[in-house]
Amino acid sequence: MKKYPAKLLLFGEYGLMFGAKALAVPFPKFKGYFAKMDIVAPNECQQNSATELDRFASWFEDKKLASQMNFPLDVEKLKSDLESGLYFESDIPLQYGVGSSGALCAGLYDRYGSFLNQNDFKLENPGEIISRLREDFIVLESYFHGRSSGLDPLVSFLNRPVLVENGKIWLPDLKLEDQPWKVYLIDTGITSPTSPLVKIFLEKMETADFSDLFQKRYLPANDATVEAFQNNEKESFFHQLGKFHEFQLKHFQEMIPDSCLGFISELKMKGILVKLLGSGGGGFLLAFAPTDVVFPQTKKSFRIF
Repeated sequence: MKKYPAKLLLFGEYGLMFGAKALAVPFPKFKGYFAKMDIVAPNECQQNSATELDRFASWFEDKKLASQMNFPLDVEKLKSDLESGLYFESDIPLQYGVGSSGALCAGLYDRYGSFLNQNDFKLENPGEIISRLREDFIVLESYFHGRSSGLDPLVSFLNRPVLVENGKIWLPDLKLEDQPWKVYLIDTGITSPTSPLVKIFLEKMETADFSDLFQKRYLPANDATVEAFQNNEKESFFHQLGKFHEFQLKHFQEMIPDSCLGFISELKMKGILVKLLGSGGGGFLLAFAPTDVVFPQTKKSFRIF
């Protein structure tokens, strides 16, 4: 069975909605794939997956979403496969900011969409094709989040890094193992749905003071951090990431679990900077450490590259 990886949104959380650069990469440590359940004795996870897929199929039909897509899904084939025991097997943690719904949408699109194959990228304007794919993923993932950037399933579907810049999609050639820093994930041990946190953020944006700070400080720091990351500029990267880190600590307090604040402060004293991964509130946090700094290993953290 073809596998669809999780994803990491390295940069762009919240800012993506307001034109900021965003950089996401596949995260193959976790993945999902379609399988056939044991019809005689299906386990609870298999049954729950099949039930959710059936709800998705009904939602897709009821909303008449095929007419809104560039490459519509064959929902009748999906429903037929569900009757034969289809489900989506996944070890991607739910509500952890690593794209569990994105992998599922990528799998559905790959298996049931009318997009032929990735050879279509050889057309004159591959960027246009990628934009059309993203438009379709926005439609599909709205089932899970109500509002989606389409980025998670796009990364999982393409299985390669994706950069959003000036509203356009690029496929950068990143050598993640050859950078002058190390990147870790910290497990907060807390699940966190995206929608409530996005709602809090949008309410903050309705206040003039926060909106002004966000536009003048957060967005420039985000974009400068992405640029330094792409160019392997260590000094500039940690300088800009420091601005980003301080803004999140001060103005995104609702998105950072209280239980993590002490550890984040300890890491900062060692020169290691922590930021949200996705909407925050729980799930994983990202930590960036210079290559000459030893990261304090715990059962809840591990290096990703």
